[in-house]
Amino acid sequence: MRILVLSTVIALVVPAIATAAEKFQPIFDGKTLEGWNVIPSQKKNHWSVRDGLLVGKTDGKGSDLIFHDKTLSDYELKLSYRFRTKGNSGIHIRGLLGISKTHKVSGYHADFGHVGVGPQVLGSWDFHGYPRGSYLVQRGHRVVIAADGKKTVTKLSDALEAKHVKRRGWNDVHVVVKGYRMFFTINGRTASEVIDNEKAKRIAKGIIGLQLHGGPPIEIEFRKIELKRLAGGGSE
Repeated sequence: MRILVLSTVIALVVPAIATAAEKFQPIFDGKTLEGWNVIPSQKKNHWSVRDGLLVGKTDGKGSDLIFHDKTLSDYELKLSYRFRTKGNSGIHIRGLLGISKTHKVSGYHADFGHVGVGPQVLGSWDFHGYPRGSYLVQRGHRVVIAADGKKTVTKLSDALEAKHVKRRGWNDVHVVVKGYRMFFTINGRTASEVIDNEKAKRIAKGIIGLQLHGGPPIEIEFRKIELKRLAGGGSE
């Protein structure tokens, strides 16, 4: 009887734990920057909380807001953004800190900018710094990177176009990172996708971060930043 009761308890508890792990969890509380760090630290004034929104505002030089967990591998990330000005922003994916002379954060980067900035920014996958330091694929396309580094680019059907993005309204982003396949959507349409088979240069884990690009002063707002950790993959 005790064995039966114990088995029943385990059967009830294990699915509950699994379900909890699969849920999206907010990583911005709408009140503070707790759990986030600004780099460089002297640019802390770039980032603030206003009326429940995360606000990024530059003085002409860029900065990044880094989530504290530096070992994120497979996950889904959701957020909404709204540009108040023209500008260039994006999300660092599996980012690495302090390994590149050209970028404070190296690694995969889901790019978005103001409407009109072009497909090389709005909806593209970039790769900042070492060991690649170049765009991977522009908006509306998928790139498969072979083991030898050769890229094969194909066009996505029914993909994101500039007309699907709200110029001064809220835009919903959904990033999916599973193993070495990464893609993101804006307002429900796939922006671009990367499948990375080049073991020598791909990155298995790292940070999530929000970028304020250097250049003309910009202002952007974020809300509803949520993370769901996924099991398996991304460990080779």
